[in-house]
Amino acid sequence: MVESTGLVSEQALARTYDGGAYPEAYEVVEQYRRAIEYARKHDVGSSATASALDLPRSRLRTWIDDSGAPDVVRGIETARDYGWLNCSYDDPEFAGLNVLVANVFSGGSIAEQYYRPSFSLNRRSEDSHVIDALELTSVDYQVVADRDSRADEIRPTDDGTVLGRVLATLGAPIGPKADQHLELPNYLEAAPADVRETFVYAYLENRAIEHDEKETLHIQEERNRDYLSALADLIDDVADGGVALRDRHIVISADAARRLGTAR
Repeated sequence: MVESTGLVSEQALARTYDGGAYPEAYEVVEQYRRAIEYARKHDVGSSATASALDLPRSRLRTWIDDSGAPDVVRGIETARDYGWLNCSYDDPEFAGLNVLVANVFSGGSIAEQYYRPSFSLNRRSEDSHVIDALELTSVDYQVVADRDSRADEIRPTDDGTVLGRVLATLGAPIGPKADQHLELPNYLEAAPADVRETFVYAYLENRAIEHDEKETLHIQEERNRDYLSALADLIDDVADGGVALRDRHIVISADAARRLGTAR
């Protein structure tokens, strides 16, 4: 089977519905489309369609007689409606998705159950870039405050779980990040400079720590070493030098910080 082109393919999104047992979920998508097309073309019900296509009538009855699409089909069509499916680096929808992926790594999470994403608001509160990113994706959201002195969170509402699956397809981690071996998203390797820059800026807005007595910045996270090394290399590339990984943290020199526009 040849996968469709684009950064978020139907097949890759379908994998989030079957735990990675590809191509089972996408086979359901193909069966659904064949069944619906046959029933429409021949004006028949689930029984005749099941016989003609050699598929279980119990499955087709829901699809044809009750007009109930499988979850994976609804998810794919929802992603298509929002412009996330098969998006490219130049699409405004991807600009929002890129920032949200960076925010999952640096200040958010995707729940293991149902793929529901949430993002911590940084020091800019409701002026945070994550709100602009959500608006680019056209998803409604709500701000959740008063969480026992923790940072306020912003959570997508309608279709948020499909958004979470799309972010996971792009490489965002699912579940507690401290418990897993992290890797930067693969799409960054071939991404144009502006996509890589936006990812880094979003990351730094959440994680860069400033110092009162100097203009250097640093990032300190309990993450696997090879992830921190890849992150340092990415920031160094965007900053045109001046970024190094030390024993326990990433150091961004004053000159690099000024080039990134993050130093005060």
